[in-house]
Amino acid sequence: KTYITTNQNNNMLFTINRSNDCPYKMSFNRLMKKYKLVDQQVKRLSNGSDTNEDSSVITEDSSSIGEFSATSSRLLNIGEEDCMAGLRQYIAEEGIQMSEQRLFRFANFHHFDLEKAKDAVDENRNNAFLDLEMHGELRGQFVNKMLFPLPGLRIKKNNSQVIYTRPSRGNPEDDNMTNILQSLCYVMNDFSQTEQQCRDGIALVSNLEGFKHEHFDELEWRQFSIALQGTLVPTKVNSVLIVNAPSWFKQDVFKKMRSSMPAKFRRNIHFVSSDKLGDYLMEDYRAYLPHEIAHGYRSGSGIILGFIYF
Repeated sequence: KTYITTNQNNNMLFTINRSNDCPYKMSFNRLMKKYKLVDQQVKRLSNGSDTNEDSSVITEDSSSIGEFSATSSRLLNIGEEDCMAGLRQYIAEEGIQMSEQRLFRFANFHHFDLEKAKDAVDENRNNAFLDLEMHGELRGQFVNKMLFPLPGLRIKKNNSQVIYTRPSRGNPEDDNMTNILQSLCYVMNDFSQTEQQCRDGIALVSNLEGFKHEHFDELEWRQFSIALQGTLVPTKVNSVLIVNAPSWFKQDVFKKMRSSMPAKFRRNIHFVSSDKLGDYLMEDYRAYLPHEIAHGYRSGSGIILGFIYF
């Protein structure tokens, strides 16, 4: 099985003129349709024009996920074993090619509800966001430091691994959401390689320092919020910590957006000051934060280079 991805010289994956068989566009369109998001002609997910339609072929074996490791502090219980057995039988009957690792991700994400997991497996059998590679374009997106992982950092609750974002680094005139969603899904995949990682889930620390009205686009933020709920790849987001938020964002923007969020997801969003991060993050968390956030010790560029090349 193969997937087609854009050449690293292309700037956007979802464009007005791009062919409908682009796997990323197909995967994203399912998200838009399912959650009734309008794919606007103006300020849509990507509204650039592709002048170079060259593409490269990658196989499923070259995705961001390697062999599944079942390393875990706990064994599967009877209900979990039954769900996994049911999924194996289902993909065998339906002729679906899917690794044990991916089956476990879907089962875990859906709380080992066999019917829900089967529906998700069927819906995502050709989900290109599950097979992202660290190619040139994606590598460049990490380098701009809008979104990157913080390896080694965990939150106290759930022991979740942490992703860091700095939305103010986006150019309001550009359409960045395509690459941001790719970056988010790549890190989610990378943080879901073992059974224990799948169980622990992830957390997001979003630093809104320097964030202005012109950085905000409601459709883009709704798309990102829905992606955090596991609609593109099955990874649980257990906490979202919003740091240094301007007063207008909490009072105007978030108050409006929260009404469309599921209650469970909404309860996991916390507005905190940088000096209160210790209430949520593990001991010695400062050693893992980039120094651009108060009390952080590490170089953001150094974190990113280590993630990309090692």
